[in-house]
Amino acid sequence: MSIWSDMVTIVSATLSGDINFKVVQAYRSEAAWFVFGPLTLIGAILFYYRERFAERLEERLGYSVTKITHPIISVLLLLGMLAAFLPGINDLLLTLTAGTLALLVVFGPIILILFERTPERTIVIYCYIIMAAIIFIGVIQRFVFSVQVPWSTTIPPLLFMIMAWFGATFNIRLRTHLGFSEFRTKLGPKGQLFWLTFDNVLWLIFCIILVTTMSRGTVNTYDNFAIVLGTDDIMRWWFVVTMPVCFMLLATRALENVVEDFAKHKSGEPLIKQAVIGGDV
Repeated sequence: MSIWSDMVTIVSATLSGDINFKVVQAYRSEAAWFVFGPLTLIGAILFYYRERFAERLEERLGYSVTKITHPIISVLLLLGMLAAFLPGINDLLLTLTAGTLALLVVFGPIILILFERTPERTIVIYCYIIMAAIIFIGVIQRFVFSVQVPWSTTIPPLLFMIMAWFGATFNIRLRTHLGFSEFRTKLGPKGQLFWLTFDNVLWLIFCIILVTTMSRGTVNTYDNFAIVLGTDDIMRWWFVVTMPVCFMLLATRALENVVEDFAKHKSGEPLIKQAVIGGDV
């Protein structure tokens, strides 16, 4: 098949959800680079303007949007945890939500974090809390009650994967991840601007590679109907698909850094400042 026909197959099949062996083969072809390369950059631009929207929203409110979103997210995730460990609570919540509990628990927080200026921080925090809670409850169940939910050892590693990559994305924006600031501070403004721009171009290339390869991994997992071990209906691709999204957001952070660096160079501000891991942007 030609590259163009493979590109059409990738786009049409992905949008329709009709994934088969032919589509998987198209994903493995060179056409995937011509689809997901531009898609990475388009996604980065869309996330960039989402970021500007979130900034204007916070300026209008006069305080961080997280004061609104975090309590709601906490309640939704708490309901999800109760439903996961207590069958009786699960049946009650399913009745109250007319069977839409899973949609509320999953997509509710996703929609809410789109209004936040730094969604990576929220993702990292709640992934860590849920991961720690599952492990803690699993230990109590095993050694005190001699029972254990089978997925308590398989879902935490997937959450850790998400936490690690979104944490790296946030720290790229903070310039604490592979910054090499000890060496760059000895250079002049033009030298600093060159190497900072070089870093961000490399990050963009890295993102294109990862979005393409992880999209292949996602569709392969989807086609194989791979489920999370210890569960009956939780698909593994639900977790894997967060990786292409993560690296689109990482590309956005690299783009933001480029815009910020050129603005600082033009105004004469210092390009490299002391940064703190987990600080504010």
